[in-house]
Amino acid sequence: MSSHLFVGDHCWNQSGGTVRWALEVIADHLTHPEAVAELRGFSVGLIFVEDFGRSFGPEVAEQIVEIIRTRIRPAAQAEPEGAARDYTVRVADELVEMANQWRGFAIEAGEA
Repeated sequence: MSSHLFVGDHCWNQSGGTVRWALEVIADHLTHPEAVAELRGFSVGLIFVEDFGRSFGPEVAEQIVEIIRTRIRPAAQAEPEGAARDYTVRVADELVEMANQWRGFAIEAGEA
């Protein structure tokens, strides 16, 4: 079953397991306990980064995006070597690019 992680207007559509992996990486580095609990509670479905900003404050959404930008690729590269890691690195790079675009738009709009 697939899941969707929305960062701004961009949708990262991956398997539920891949999205759960990314959410675990984010939760491992996020400092807001309630947001961490919510991230860890997702199984599959639609996840909107902006919802975390509305629920817990915009700084939480910004922190999630920053974690994606700085922690997702290293976590993917730390996976055991093989085809699964190659796939994880490739899709992690897609997610990082989405986060980079969101951050760029937020900075231009004076929101970051």
